[in-house]
Amino acid sequence: MNTRIDLNKILVSIKNNKWWLIGILLIILTSAFVYLHYFATPIYQKKTQILVNQSENVQKNNLEAQTVQADLQLVNTYSAIILSPRILTKVEKGLQNKYDIQELTDMIQVKNSTNSQVIDISVDNPSPEVAARIANLTAQTFKKEIAQIMKIENVTTLSDAMYTGKEVPIKPQKFFNYEFVVSLRGHDRIYLYFDEAFF
Repeated sequence: MNTRIDLNKILVSIKNNKWWLIGILLIILTSAFVYLHYFATPIYQKKTQILVNQSENVQKNNLEAQTVQADLQLVNTYSAIILSPRILTKVEKGLQNKYDIQELTDMIQVKNSTNSQVIDISVDNPSPEVAARIANLTAQTFKKEIAQIMKIENVTTLSDAMYTGKEVPIKPQKFFNYEFVVSLRGHDRIYLYFDEAFF
């Protein structure tokens, strides 16, 4: 009984301060909308894919020793090499030192598809054109340097990062604002439910 009374008091309080609560929610929503549309820096992502195979000579000489697990371990090694100073230093120079190694490390993500030798190189940047340039330059630099580092000659670019001019930023994500508006529209229905159930 006491629990029911306490709940009723809470619902009465909500009912009496309904418009204050709606006003606060609208202020929060408006502030978020203004920030996301006029102040937040949009970030774009561009991706290139490369395929790494061992050279034919290495495959013939080590045919029996090669296993799927060994190939996957090599792909993990390649992924680490892409983000190594040896590669990123050359990428930095290719960009006329616009970004240092740490900034490039923060921008570049390297992933490999499950059970394959395909490596994805993704770059996040406020400019989609710059993101595409960094992704392609990183792939090209790796392709050139890996031949000397690990004697790998068969590196193939599956897809280049392309700048189209119609890119959509990956963040900030603005869709939650509209979901929030929809949820506010359902506020009156929730209120009516409580009003009928408890008053």
